[in-house]
Amino acid sequence: MCIICVDFEKGRLTTKEARRALGEMVVKLDKAHVEEVKAKLERAEADADAETHSP
Repeated sequence: MCIICVDFEKGRLTTKEARRALGEMVVKLDKAHVEEVKAKLERAEADADAETHSP
């Protein structure tokens, strides 16, 4: 796991902060891991959106 994943999982980064950090680190990370991180952030955003719009 990369530092972005670790900090995001521990709640130290928001999805917005994690995306910004990923943009800075994208050239240093494996392409497969970049896609994994993007997917993780998309799931987190979708979950947060669902929580916001649920009755």
